[in-house]
Amino acid sequence: MTNQPTQKEIEEAKGRIRKIALKNLKAGNLMNLASAFLVNESGQYGEAGDSAVEEFKYFPSFNSNLKAQNLESEKEYNIFENAIRNSRQSNKRYSGNISEYGIMQDCAEIMQNSLNQIKISDLYSELMGGSKKVKGELKDVYLGELRPQISQEEFIKLPENKQKGIQASQELYKTLVTAYQTYLTDKAVSESLGERKSSTLKNLEKILTE
Repeated sequence: MTNQPTQKEIEEAKGRIRKIALKNLKAGNLMNLASAFLVNESGQYGEAGDSAVEEFKYFPSFNSNLKAQNLESEKEYNIFENAIRNSRQSNKRYSGNISEYGIMQDCAEIMQNSLNQIKISDLYSELMGGSKKVKGELKDVYLGELRPQISQEEFIKLPENKQKGIQASQELYKTLVTAYQTYLTDKAVSESLGERKSSTLKNLEKILTE
C-alpha cells in the first residue's frame, strides 16, 4: 500500500506547477501564437487586426526558438519538435505532417492548461497588471479548482445548494478565462496595429526625408 501524500506535499507540488505555468504564460513567443490563434478564431478584429497580428506577432514568433515547459515533468521542450514527433505515422521517421494552425492550437492549449494551474490573484495582478487587492476568499484559489471534475451523474445526486455552488464556481471560471482572453487579444491587436503604424511612418520617411 502506497503512502498518500500529505497536505503539505500536495501544496508544495501545486506551488511548483504554478511556477511553471506562470513561466509559460509569460513566454512572449508562446503567448503571441496563442493570441494569434484566439484573434483569428474570434473573428472580431477584422482583416486589419488579424493581418497586423500575423505580421507583427505571428511570423516573428514562428521564426524563433519556440519553447514551453511541461507542467508534469517540469522539462522544457521545443514546440516545433514536439509537434513533428506527435504527427509521425506509427513513429516512422520523417513521416510527420504538421500544420501552422495546429502549432497555434497547441500554444493555445498550453495557455489554457497553464491557466488552470495558477491562482486567481496571479491572473489579475501578474498577467493582467491589476493593482487592487483581490478578495481574501478568492486570492489563493487556483483557477482549475473553480471547475471541479464531476460527472453529470454525480452532479444530479448532489443537494440543490451544492449544485448551485458548483454552477456559480463554473460561471466565475468562465468569466475569468474569457476576460483574460479578451485582454490578451485586445493587447495583441493594439500592439500590432501600433507597430504597423510606426512601420508605415518609417517607410514614408525613407521616401520623403533627407
